[in-house]
Amino acid sequence: MITPQTVLDVILGITPVPGLSAAFTLLKFIVSNIEGVSRSKRRLAILAQAASHLLQTLNTELRAGRLAQSTCAQPLDELHSLLIDIESFVRAEQARTFIQAVWTYDTRMDEIDGFHRRLGALADAFQISALLNIQRMLSGDHLAYKQQSEAANVRIQTQTGMFAVVSLLCHY
Repeated sequence: MITPQTVLDVILGITPVPGLSAAFTLLKFIVSNIEGVSRSKRRLAILAQAASHLLQTLNTELRAGRLAQSTCAQPLDELHSLLIDIESFVRAEQARTFIQAVWTYDTRMDEIDGFHRRLGALADAFQISALLNIQRMLSGDHLAYKQQSEAANVRIQTQTGMFAVVSLLCHY
């Protein structure tokens, strides 16, 4: 399992695109405070790892232009909101006494599960945005593809004709 410190080290090495800097800052805080959480530390580390992976992927896709901030503004806002909720949860976890942590264990685990579900839904939303961008690129490239396809067909026909000539020459 990747430790929270390893996740933080990875995040610290990334220069986020402007639309993700606030999300990276929140994630850095979340990861650094997970160390103080006693009972749900492992589950929160997994949650931080999942959020880190999503942020890394989004950063890569936005930087490469395969995902446009304009098409995923709402999911980015929802991601920011989710990270704020996780940060609040981690702060509350740190403030709990051991007895409070034991007493509220099931509720806390349900909350962490909810964070995982929200993160999964956001990943799906970003994939949909990416698919829409891909569809837009594909429709724009359709003409170029058609032209390339026609050129390939001409090359194939030319090569087929050449093979026929070579075949005839070999029989003589």
